Amino acid sequence: MTRPAGRGWLLPWLALAALAVVRAGVVDERDPYWQARAGVENLAGAPLRRPDSWSWDPVDALFTQTSPAWNDTLGLAWRAVGLPGLFLVGLASMLTFTTLTLALARRVGARPLPALAGVLVVLLLALPMVSPRATLVAQSLWLAWVLLADRGVRSSATCPPALVAVAAGLAGLVVAWAGSWLHLSWLLLAPAAWLAVTILCLGAPAVDRARRVAVVVGAGAGLGAGVLAGPYGLDAWSVTRTVQAAADGSILEWLPPTADGLAPRWVPTAVAALALAVASVLLVLRRWRARATDDRVGLLGALSVLGAPAALGGLGGVRFVGVALLTLAPVAALLATRLAARVVARAGAAQPEGVFRHAVVRRWSAPRPWRVVLTAVLVLLSPLVLLAGATLARPPEAAALPLLPRGCRLVSDPGSAGPVLLLRPDVRVWVDTRADYWGRERNREALAVLTGADTSARAVTGATCALLSTSDLPTARLAAALDADPGWRPAGEVSGLRVWVRER
Repeated sequence: MTRPAGRGWLLPWLALAALAVVRAGVVDERDPYWQARAGVENLAGAPLRRPDSWSWDPVDALFTQTSPAWNDTLGLAWRAVGLPGLFLVGLASMLTFTTLTLALARRVGARPLPALAGVLVVLLLALPMVSPRATLVAQSLWLAWVLLADRGVRSSATCPPALVAVAAGLAGLVVAWAGSWLHLSWLLLAPAAWLAVTILCLGAPAVDRARRVAVVVGAGAGLGAGVLAGPYGLDAWSVTRTVQAAADGSILEWLPPTADGLAPRWVPTAVAALALAVASVLLVLRRWRARATDDRVGLLGALSVLGAPAALGGLGGVRFVGVALLTLAPVAALLATRLAARVVARAGAAQPEGVFRHAVVRRWSAPRPWRVVLTAVLVLLSPLVLLAGATLARPPEAAALPLLPRGCRLVSDPGSAGPVLLLRPDVRVWVDTRADYWGRERNREALAVLTGADTSARAVTGATCALLSTSDLPTARLAAALDADPGWRPAGEVSGLRVWVRER
């Protein structure tokens, strides 16, 4: 692996920033809306675990937040400037992730343009996970930990072991504490962070045994204490298990890639994640003996500590496919750089062979033309990027909300309920995307109701207003049932959404 160039990284950063603007402006994820409302209530003094007040038909459970610090951040942004605040927080979260990814790509030896190609392919594969999500912020914190730990381990060679242990412990405490408040996924990310530090220590021969032990022990103690200092302490694991049990079999992220309707999209993605993980592990194993002269091998190993198990876990749950891809994006950047280097070498040979005999192929094998093309593409697409960002995270449901009577009891798909909870707090919902709160039984009941399989359920008979998408085929039967029921009156259609109001 050659040392990465110090110039040229602005262009890849701008390209990924454009993607972040689009994803922050047009929000596919609906959780941030209800999370912002939860954050506003938290800031007003509401406990993190509380009876639900958002539903007209709540379940017998406490609403327990798995990302309180993220919710509070969204709540502050909403309270300050409304929807533009949510846009700015979402944009900042994605810019943080892409910046860290490029920094790690540069550190492991990637070059700017190939790095952009490798990272962009990975992000497009994992696009649903590249959004204003607490999990993305938690994973960004993990990447930041690995990047800083890499520098810290290398600099510890000249520090007293006692000071090294204290510094590692404090760093682990702060990061795990912040991560646990950001999202409870740090229950798993914290052990991965400790293993990453251990690999970094083993991959740094210049650091003696005493200092390695100091780093590993100090970081382990700090990370463990930080998790225990999280919002739920020792009870965090049971909260996480509740989330998994409620989502299992009914929420897309917890379904295997082979589930009905998911295979065409997620089986190839899961295979790609697994292939990237295998390539990462093989790269580490092949380079491990050279770690005395290349201190970046340990960093590749640290990324593989999370990326490889997540890729295996992706065979059983879609969400882990995203974790693997987003973790190993710097490795994809390095692999793309190695491939580009081979192309350049073959094109620049004294006697080019195969397709490289053609002058056009040789010309486009150099990076300079591609920099010009990328710059032109960014300039040409900038109006579309700005147009997408100009929506400022305004959901399409916002246009239809004035059609809902004040204080009505709503039945809708879970995704549409999120914006309703934030923009029309007077309207109470039947179900939303808080799958862990609703539990497995309500989640399955919601699926039956929304597909029209059970129109006699309380969700329909007890509701006084309804909001459904006109393009959502699964809810077509329910929409037809509402049209056929004389007790329901169509109230209008806006932005691809239909509203009904109960007349009696």
